Amino acid sequence: MHPDSTTLRADLVRLIVSSGDGVIAEDDLARADGSLRALNYSSLSYMRLIDAIENELGVYVDPEADPERFATVDSLVDLVRESADSEDSVDA
Repeated sequence: MHPDSTTLRADLVRLIVSSGDGVIAEDDLARADGSLRALNYSSLSYMRLIDAIENELGVYVDPEADPERFATVDSLVDLVRESADSEDSVDA
């Protein structure tokens, strides 16, 4: 069972902030309308985020996916949901 979108979004915001080297806060992300690019999220932070998604949410996210999929919190929610759904269909 997958968490609802609100829970998943909150989890991703927490992971984004914790992967961001202490450079951004949740308020910064809200002011930037969820845009990681607007906050100059580093490539190292993205790699930490991908690792955290896999470890904490149990979902593999392809680091080679379209960069637009990593641009905002909302696009990440969609990517994680699609990845989880894809994994579920393989397991079934």
